[in-house]
Amino acid sequence: MRSSHEAAIPDIAGLPRIGGMATIPGRLETFRQARDAILPQVDRLFIFFDKLETVPTDLVSHPKIVPLLPSTHGDLGGRGKFLGLEIHAGPCLYFSLDDDILYPATYVESLVRALRRHRLQAIVGYQASWFRPPHCSYLKDRTYLPFYGLSKFDCHVDELGTGTMAFYSGSFRFDPRRWRYSNMEDLNIAIEALKHGVPRIAIRRPIGFVKALAERQDDSIFARLFQDDSRETALMREALAAYPESWQLWEDI
Repeated sequence: MRSSHEAAIPDIAGLPRIGGMATIPGRLETFRQARDAILPQVDRLFIFFDKLETVPTDLVSHPKIVPLLPSTHGDLGGRGKFLGLEIHAGPCLYFSLDDDILYPATYVESLVRALRRHRLQAIVGYQASWFRPPHCSYLKDRTYLPFYGLSKFDCHVDELGTGTMAFYSGSFRFDPRRWRYSNMEDLNIAIEALKHGVPRIAIRRPIGFVKALAERQDDSIFARLFQDDSRETALMREALAAYPESWQLWEDI
């Protein structure tokens, strides 16, 4: 007999699969490849075109695509990839995506299986980090699992990368416009998950299942972190202090 909690879990097969992506003008070549790879796998794809006033028709001609612009929704930067969570009516499986990743044909299905394994009560994804003492640098004081790396098991992590992440909106909702900073989505999502008591799970996969179309571009968040990660470090330390027992701290792994 099922428990009442189990009975409350919806039929995952009947939930819409909604994608959210943000892109910028300098990424149009990789954006097209990422878009074309993910479109067959979702029911709708919301795309936030950061730093654009209008969108070329060829970028949004597919009927599944919903274009979003800063002139309507504000200067959100990478946070714009989560606007579809508010615009889409009703519960869904939400897949946050990047414009420089090549998603394999079974990508969405692999995340759906992971959500099912964790009974829709966790955020699941591929790229992950564990923060480690002395927590003096967000970039340097962590152990990092890239999205294309091997993992034989599902495991709890501190932070998931929002370019390869999924969750059930009935278990996890938030308003990215309330975040203090743009282009810190991975850390902001980790903090939102802490507030809601939602686990962050890096899922099992073979090496190279997900591939990069480009890495460490001059306009990337990762490149900026190498120059200055003080803002991210301050927010990480603030969150560590606010939720001291809710992180997968390095000593405990």
